[in-house]
This record gives sequence, C-alpha cells and structure tokens, in this order.
Amino acid sequence: MWASCGALIVAVTLLITASRRERPARNVMVEGAVVLYVGIAIAAAVYGTHSGFVADYGRALSAGGYVVLAFGSLAFTPATDYYVRPIVRSGRWNDPDYDRLNVTITLIWAIAFTAIAVSHIVATRLGTPGASTTFNWIVPMAVATIAARRTRVCWDDFNDDDLFEPDPMRDLDLDWKSPLRGSGDF
Repeated sequence: MWASCGALIVAVTLLITASRRERPARNVMVEGAVVLYVGIAIAAAVYGTHSGFVADYGRALSAGGYVVLAFGSLAFTPATDYYVRPIVRSGRWNDPDYDRLNVTITLIWAIAFTAIAVSHIVATRLGTPGASTTFNWIVPMAVATIAARRTRVCWDDFNDDDLFEPDPMRDLDLDWKSPLRGSGDF
C-alpha cells in the first residue's frame, strides 16, 4: 500500500508541475498512473497490506497497468507522443514517419512492460530469494535497458538534424573520452 501511495504522490506531482504551455500533448502514462495507483492503494487498503494478492502481485499489477496504458494509447494517441513532440519541429507533427516513430516506440515499451509484468509473476510464483532477485530486479532492469536502447536506435533512424531540433545528447564529450582523464585533474 505504501509503495502505491508513494507512486501516486509522484504521479500527481508530475501532473501538477507539468506546464501545458511547454507540452501541449496529454501525458497518458502519468494520467493513467494516477488512476492505476489509486486503484492499487484502495485494493491494498481493502484486502490487507501485508499479505494477500495485492501484496504478492503488486509489482505485476503495476507493470500490467502500464501494459494496458501503453497498448490502449495506440487506439488514440501513442503514449510517447508527449515525450517526442517537444523535440520535433511542429511542421513535422503530421508526417507519417512521426506517427510511425511514436507507434513503434510505444510498442517497444508496451512489450517491455509486458515482459516485466510476466517477470514479476514468475518471481512471485517461484517464491525463492534467488527468483525474487532475478525476476524482480535483474530481468526488469535488463528489459528496460534493451527497450531504452531500441528506443534510441529508432530515434536515431528517424532523426534528421535538418528537420528536427538538434539532439543535445548526440555529440557530448564524455569524461572517459576527455584528454585530461589521465592527468589527475577532475
């Protein structure tokens, strides 16, 4: 219950602090998260917080909620539109390639959320400390890393600097590439 309350507070804070002028699109994932975590918190309060279905499957319920939100958003506006729109020039918002990018990235994350939800179910069903660590932590982090990498590849395939806002992350001089690295100056 406390985890869902904490997630609810974060989601509401994100909604309150989001500027409508900066981002005209709706943040489907955060709006849906508010409803999701209210539901999980109510279920935890009604059915008990320390044992039972919600306690055992809370992680899977949370990830499953994001599965529903991501796949459901494809029927209207892909969930990633909120994140992609501010960095793409407005003249390109009606481009079929822009729509394809949003659908592809939303699908990547919907599939990732599905894999994470299944991983949490496996952890609960096996019920061992090793399974808990592997399927509640290692597998979800690996899946999220793969999804983030695939998202970046899709973005790079789509991005043309003549048509879109410059990508601030493209040509960073990272610390490990710095010529001062061996000099002891940090």
